Amino acid sequence: MSAFELLLRFPTGSVMIGGASEVHEGLHGAHAEDREGRPFIPATALRGALRETLEALLRGANLPACVSGTGVDPDGAEANQIQPRPCTLEDGARCKACRLFGTQRAALDRDERAFSGLILGDARAHAGADTWTLLPGVSIDRHARTAANQRFYLRRVPAPSRERAFLARGRLIFPELKQLFQSAVNGTTHIGAGRSRGLARVEMELRWLELEEEPQRAPLTLPGEGDLRLRVTLRSTASIGVPIASDDIRDTRREIPGAALRGAVGFALAENLPDPNDAAFQALVAAEHGAHFGYLYPVDDDAPGPSAPLPITAVACKHERHDHGVVDTLLDRIAVALAETAKQASDVDRTRLARCSCGAPLRGLDGMRRRRSPVPTRAVTRVSMDRARSSARDEQLFSQILLDTGTVFEGTIRNIPPETRERLALALSMPLSLGRGRSSGWGQVDVDVRAVPPLPAIETRATSFDEALRRRLKEVNLPGDRVGRLVPLTLLAPLLVHGDDDGRATILRALEASACLLTARRFNREGGWDQQKGRMEPALAVTAGGVFVVDLGPGRSWRDVLPLLTRIEQQGLGERRHQGFGHVLCFDPFLCTRTFPR
Repeated sequence: MSAFELLLRFPTGSVMIGGASEVHEGLHGAHAEDREGRPFIPATALRGALRETLEALLRGANLPACVSGTGVDPDGAEANQIQPRPCTLEDGARCKACRLFGTQRAALDRDERAFSGLILGDARAHAGADTWTLLPGVSIDRHARTAANQRFYLRRVPAPSRERAFLARGRLIFPELKQLFQSAVNGTTHIGAGRSRGLARVEMELRWLELEEEPQRAPLTLPGEGDLRLRVTLRSTASIGVPIASDDIRDTRREIPGAALRGAVGFALAENLPDPNDAAFQALVAAEHGAHFGYLYPVDDDAPGPSAPLPITAVACKHERHDHGVVDTLLDRIAVALAETAKQASDVDRTRLARCSCGAPLRGLDGMRRRRSPVPTRAVTRVSMDRARSSARDEQLFSQILLDTGTVFEGTIRNIPPETRERLALALSMPLSLGRGRSSGWGQVDVDVRAVPPLPAIETRATSFDEALRRRLKEVNLPGDRVGRLVPLTLLAPLLVHGDDDGRATILRALEASACLLTARRFNREGGWDQQKGRMEPALAVTAGGVFVVDLGPGRSWRDVLPLLTRIEQQGLGERRHQGFGHVLCFDPFLCTRTFPR
């Protein structure tokens, strides 16, 4: 693997690449700008310009080159009927452009370790290229030979200067493609829009980095045993695929599934280990007895509690959703379920949590336990290009929602086999990319690894829950005979279910019980693209934040099933637990929160 730097200069003007950021009021077009307001050149535009050049060079040398990775020969009889498919133009194998930039494929071949031979990030402002200028323009009415009415426009572009430059960094995974990449860089003369108006003229300079110049990360030392807590910070925008996607708007998840984390670790090790069938590596990512890669949820603090969605039973002030605090209504729901007479039900309703300390009504709250503000995103509007004609394809305009840089996520990796900890430490020391668009530099992260802060023991949490439940039932003169035999379980991650199971059957089997007193849950479709199998893996899931209250039955208490509770917390429930599904917390302390902070 070879690291490089790509320097871009615009000797005769500026550059205009739209769609990557919002257009400010009063402007009609704007070049891409980052979160700090500085111009940058998206990696997708860089890769597109370089690929267009390389395809032209290959065709000029009478070598096969498909159209933009679609697998279609532009000189063939089917050139006007583009149906994306795996490229096989070079004697049944991919053409050289597809080997370097990637192609339409559902899965990797058996002997491959990456979809694209080139990983290239955004080009950031370098050497004073962080200032802006406005370019005015006017549309001309060619018949009247005068300016068209109300057709004056302004575009915001980086201030032109030969001394100002943009710098992109990347890696070439396949060293044998070095000369091809160098030829594409040398032959690229334009990037972006406005070529006929003096924009887009570019000069590129490629510099290969020596080993000592490559960015190095200090090797991680993991604790000798136990689970790990990961704090992940996005260094670039990220796209985490949603289970149900739209053709024109491709949204992103606001959390990072365990499958995405597991895939990033697997790709990093597969590319860097001499033998991808290394026993410790395969044991780490094994589905049966491998590590459990948990969901990463957004946070904005460094508190010791779990980073997970709020329970569905949580409520907050209708008018000040976060500023007035969050409380939980599970104890009220249990009291309602236990009420047997109209008077008891009336007493429960009269004393339930219904209003905030400010007097406003309470409403259900969707959100994260340790993040109060919405997760920052960036909308990018893109168009699929026909590189053979240097024009946009018909009906191929779409928007993507990306997680913005600087967003922090936290989660855990649990049940790590002892013999795999060295391989996991190696992977977490490498450059990791989460989600889609890895070859365009998306999803790059900084990883901070810590030991998991211990929660109070299950016995302590169970005792606190029993005391809170006993007080609540005593307030409304309800008998406390079920205190001690009710076990609440909170889902910290989605729980996969099948057939007629709504989650209760899975939980009751695990606790060897026969009844749930109540449930608070929602359902959603989960699963994404399985790159090994080359297909979608959809499944019905109970969403994270669901709460189940199990009644162990007369004569039993939580002390009788303490080993089962311990195993459930450590191993999880349901299927695909190695991908983070089924993470459960017993006797969640948050469920006893009934007082607003002052």
